[in-house]
Amino acid sequence: MLSSERSIPTVRGPIAADELGIVLPHEHLFVRNTEFAQNFPSLWDEAAGVRRAVEELEDAYEHGVRTIIDMTVLGQGRDPRLIAQVAASTRVNIVLATGLYALDGLPQIIRYRGPGAVLEGPDPLVDLLEADIRQGIAGLGVRAALLKFVCEKDEDDATVRRLAAAAAEVHRRTGAPVVVHTNPANRSALRALTELDALGVAPQHVVLAHVDAGNDPGYLDALADSGAFLSCDQFGMSALGPDENRVRVVADLIRAGRLGQLLISHDCASYLDHLTVEQRGAVYPDWTYSHISRRILPRLAAEGFGDKEFDVIMRDNPRRLLADGATDTARDR
Repeated sequence: MLSSERSIPTVRGPIAADELGIVLPHEHLFVRNTEFAQNFPSLWDEAAGVRRAVEELEDAYEHGVRTIIDMTVLGQGRDPRLIAQVAASTRVNIVLATGLYALDGLPQIIRYRGPGAVLEGPDPLVDLLEADIRQGIAGLGVRAALLKFVCEKDEDDATVRRLAAAAAEVHRRTGAPVVVHTNPANRSALRALTELDALGVAPQHVVLAHVDAGNDPGYLDALADSGAFLSCDQFGMSALGPDENRVRVVADLIRAGRLGQLLISHDCASYLDHLTVEQRGAVYPDWTYSHISRRILPRLAAEGFGDKEFDVIMRDNPRRLLADGATDTARDR
């Protein structure tokens, strides 16, 4: 079956891969500590937050965006109920991911059970993540399209090994692509590639997120040589590095012949409980879903690139990533 014929799950239902249009492949709607939110509801006006998310997505739609991939997974406050409310009121398609965001060790619900744990046995995370992809999230029938885990250390780490193994097994069962949150301040992306390669995950099914803030061309060359997707996805996050550096990274990768591996996005969240509204406005004044369309594409155009390159990066590459990993729910295990 050709990639263009594959069906991609979205919150409103499956669509043909060719209907994805311009894609922002690494965004968020709501990132929050759900335990705090449940116990201190005064921290956030949920209804107002949903309205704001819809308004921001509609602004992105007016600037050409047709699909976002919400990379909010377990550990970041994924709330499919709220996401469904947003999806019902915006023209933008929303594709979901599954996985575990664990920076400082595994959560207790799985820490003591599984491979290498006190209670040795199969990893319960594997069946849970597979169910998100095959049956749907939280009983809502909305299937995840991608897997995500965190690798922020460039040395051996037991948590990363276990999460990589779980992601690799779910990828083997479903074909869903694997997205790795990496730390651009070190060589953690190479560590993730090493782990996944040993587990049989081909690099062309791997997205290395957050590589655009790095200043080591040799490191980026090594990542690109693997064949993995390179996600330059923190445009507008000026506190983590200026957009000028990110534009340079993208331009250098295009000139080096890496166009077919590039993804660009913002890692933007409509609501992020890490910062107050005032702090966010001061720290990330341009951090919106339309920032690339409004400000970054013109800068890349000044570097000599145009619609041909932009279509590959924002249409073709995300479509190929999702279509090649589109889950056949009847696939034998």
